[in-house]
Amino acid sequence: MGLSRDVYRSFESVVGPENISDDPAILRSYMYQPFGCNKGVWADISPAAVIMPASAEEVVAIARICNRHHIVFKAMSTGWGIHNVPGVEGAVSLDLRRMNRILEIDGKNMFAVVEPYVICAQLQVEAMKKGLNCHIIGAGSNTSVLASATSVAGYGPDGLSMGYSGRNLLGVEWVMPTGEVVKLGSLGTGSGWFCGDGPGPSLRGIMRGWEGAWGGLGVFTKCAVKLFPWNGPSELEMKSVPPNYVLKEPIKYYRASLFSFPSMEKLAEAARKLGEAEIGYFISRLCPSFVGLQMAAGQDFVNTWNTGMLQEMLKYAFLFVIFASSEREFEYQQKVLAAIMEETGGQVSPVSEAPEMQEQTSTAVIKVDAVLRSCFRTTGGFNTSFGAMDTVDLALNQIRAGTELKNKYIRKGALVDDGGDNSATLVFDQGHLAYTEMLIMYDHHDDESAEGAFQYLAEANQACLDRKLGPPIFQISQVGQGKHGAFGPKCFNYDMWLRKIKSAFDPNNTADPTAYSPPEK
Repeated sequence: MGLSRDVYRSFESVVGPENISDDPAILRSYMYQPFGCNKGVWADISPAAVIMPASAEEVVAIARICNRHHIVFKAMSTGWGIHNVPGVEGAVSLDLRRMNRILEIDGKNMFAVVEPYVICAQLQVEAMKKGLNCHIIGAGSNTSVLASATSVAGYGPDGLSMGYSGRNLLGVEWVMPTGEVVKLGSLGTGSGWFCGDGPGPSLRGIMRGWEGAWGGLGVFTKCAVKLFPWNGPSELEMKSVPPNYVLKEPIKYYRASLFSFPSMEKLAEAARKLGEAEIGYFISRLCPSFVGLQMAAGQDFVNTWNTGMLQEMLKYAFLFVIFASSEREFEYQQKVLAAIMEETGGQVSPVSEAPEMQEQTSTAVIKVDAVLRSCFRTTGGFNTSFGAMDTVDLALNQIRAGTELKNKYIRKGALVDDGGDNSATLVFDQGHLAYTEMLIMYDHHDDESAEGAFQYLAEANQACLDRKLGPPIFQISQVGQGKHGAFGPKCFNYDMWLRKIKSAFDPNNTADPTAYSPPEK
């Protein structure tokens, strides 16, 4: 369903003819996104047009045109998944790539102000020049800082020291679905960007809640995020070449180690104790296939995997990183770490002591850049499941359920045999909260493999309901039939409140509700 020429010209008058298109070839390119259901890559619905605004003022004008003509819009920043594509016919896609500036880095108060297309790596490079660093989500340093903070989940393995995106959010500039501009936190009183929750009442729960509205409540055009101390050099020199580049020189007071445990329960106990001790920079539970995928070449992974060494040594393992500000702190953290490992039976894995693994691990930890590249490398397609953030024990239950279910599809030949347990598990809030995703790899060019992946995801969602494992991340279905409609009745009917919020903030249902919630009526 295309736009009428009159409506098209209205949009064109806002952004200019070079920044809008309804060329079928252009629209088709926007439909190609990871984590889809149709062979894993193609969205089922094409946008009616793609529009590239360059400012909040242009976003406001576009939203008002959409309200006037009853057109749905969907905003996207770096475009990392099927949720970025409109889910209703006749909608326009707002590609925010022209809004790509770091507007401010306040070194004294430790925050940065960014537009939607600023990626984590871009902010990290500039922040390090001022002795600061930014949280990077597990999806990698190529993702949007703003999108993770305002609109999506926002978890990453550096959460042990830097929290997660939803809590790192400060002041916000928000273009509502109606075209009204709202400024939240201290920004709303003209006091600057430093606070996200006042003076005055906070809208953080309505704006993003646990995992965000995924574009269903308008467009966030600017936001401020917390920054954290960086004790390393202001510029990181690399050797070798991408994608296997590594740090030229080791960082002072920095140590990455891979620990193996006698059981999953002991691993969880160690993670809790490390969090409660408030030491460490980075922690991530890495299963055997996850470690192998970080190797420089795919054949290296295959050869090592076939020996069984990874499966034996890393069945219950996590990567733990110490990054201290002084020699005394470095020694203290190592002593605490050693004591906790002794209590829980943790042993340093020989794999992590190899010079090549130390080099690659250090680079991956600082940049958080190797994970998803490696998963795509194996078959060209992968997806994720489970993902509720709650206690460490709930994370363990998700791993058990996911492994059992995955093995069924591995035996059918639909999913890559990664041992079943290919989970990324992260710990937050001094060990009190954990987050896990069970990853799957499949061939999206093969109909049987793609269909098997789709069926696995459907069963994983149902397992989350049946076993009380919390709402999964990233599983989007038809409006009104998605996960909120399924999980709301099991959790205080929260889906009813989402519909009320949608009705109040978007009376014309103009912001695409597919990945969020339909309005009350």
